[in-house]
Amino acid sequence: MRVLFATLSEKSHVYAMAPLGWAMAAAGHEVRMASNPGMAPVIAGTGLTAVPVGVDHPMHDIVMEAQRNGMLEKDYAAWTEISSDVLGWDEVLLKSTEERMGLDVYSNSMVHELVEFCLSWRPDLVVWDPLTFAGAVAARVCGAAHARLLWAADVYSTTRAAFLDLRARDPARAGIDPLGDWLGGYLDRYGHEFDDEILNGQWSIDLLPARIQLPLPVPRVPVRYTPYNGPSIAPDWVLRPPEKPRVCLTPGASFGVDSSYLPIGTVLDSLADLDVEVLATFDPEELPAAAVPANTRLTGFVPLHTLLPSCSVTVNHGGYGSWITAAYYGVPQFLLPIRYGDLMPVAHNLSAAGAALFADGATADAEQVRQGVLRLLSEPSFAADAGALRAEMMTTPSAAEIVPQLERLTITHRSNRSLV
Repeated sequence: MRVLFATLSEKSHVYAMAPLGWAMAAAGHEVRMASNPGMAPVIAGTGLTAVPVGVDHPMHDIVMEAQRNGMLEKDYAAWTEISSDVLGWDEVLLKSTEERMGLDVYSNSMVHELVEFCLSWRPDLVVWDPLTFAGAVAARVCGAAHARLLWAADVYSTTRAAFLDLRARDPARAGIDPLGDWLGGYLDRYGHEFDDEILNGQWSIDLLPARIQLPLPVPRVPVRYTPYNGPSIAPDWVLRPPEKPRVCLTPGASFGVDSSYLPIGTVLDSLADLDVEVLATFDPEELPAAAVPANTRLTGFVPLHTLLPSCSVTVNHGGYGSWITAAYYGVPQFLLPIRYGDLMPVAHNLSAAGAALFADGATADAEQVRQGVLRLLSEPSFAADAGALRAEMMTTPSAAEIVPQLERLTITHRSNRSLV
C-alpha cells in the first residue's frame, strides 16, 4: 500500500517520524514524506523520499521571536492545567483561538498542495504530525485512512475535551468553535465537513510510554521510540569510560545557545564546582571561553544515542528528542521546562515516575539546578526508577512489529477502494 507521512517544517518532527517510515518501507510499502520545501533535504537525509508542498515558513524563527517577546509564557500558551475542572470557558476559548491562529501559519502554507498531491498519488494511509492538520484534511479529501503520530503528551486533545465540555454547559455557546471553523473552511472547499476526527485522527500511534502520556480520545497504538538524531558520526571519545560522572547538558536537536528555552549560563554556573564532567552539546564558538567552567567540555553536535549511555545525569528543557532518548537509556534527568506546549506535563509525569526532577526554566536559579543534579547523582532511587521506565519502553512493540496492525487498521478505516 501507499503510505504518506506529513509534517510541518521542523527537523525534529521529521526525525520522530523517520523510523516508522523505514519500517513501512522495509515491509514493502511505498512511502513518501511531505513537508514544506525547506525540509526536503532533511527528509532525503533520512533515506525517505521527500514531497515538497506549499511554501517555506520560518518555524524556528517564529518560535524564538515568540519566546523573546514572552508570548510562550502567556496563559493561553500554557498547558500546565488542562482540565475543565480547572479551566474556565474564557481561558479554553482563548487557547482554542490562539491555537488556530498559530497552527494556520503551518497548515495554510501547505494544505492545498498536499491535497492535490494526495488526489494524484492516492495514499492508503496518511500518518500526520500532531500539529499538521493539513495531513488529516488531505486524508479526508482523498479517502485515505489517517492517524496521528504522537511524539508529545497529548495536551491538544485534552484541551479540546475541556473546550467541548465547557461549551456544552451553556446553550449560548453552541456553534462557537474556532478550530472547527478554521479546518471546516479548508474542508468545505473540497465538499467535506469538519468533525473531531480531523483533530484526533482515526487512531494514534504513540511514541510515549503510557505513564508519561495523557488520556487519548481515540484508540492508541503504542510503538517503541527509536533513537535517531539525523545523519550522524559517533566520536570515538564517547566510548572511553569516563573518569568522573558525566552530566550531559543539551538544548536538543533544534536549538543552540540562542535558545532561551534553556538557561545555559545558569546551568553551567550551577555545576561549576561539582566533581563531574559536564558535556555541553554546543559548538565552542557559541560561548566565550570565559563563560565555560573548567569541568565543562563543549562537544559540538553529538548524537545523543551515542553520548547518553555513558552519562549519569542529563539536563535539558524537556524537549521530546532529549527527554525520551534519556528515558530510553535509563538516564535520570533534571528538566527545566517552560509552560509552553507539553513541556510541563511531561516534566510532571517523568517526576511522578521517579525518573526526573524539574524546576521552572523561566525562574530557576543556579542553586535549584545544583541541588537537583546532586540528588540525581547521589540518590540511587532515581537511577532505579529511570531503569524501570526504560524496561517499560523495551517491552513496547518496535516500529517493525506494529506494521501488520497498521495494515489492518488501514483496511478498516480507509474509504471503500482497492489498495494500490
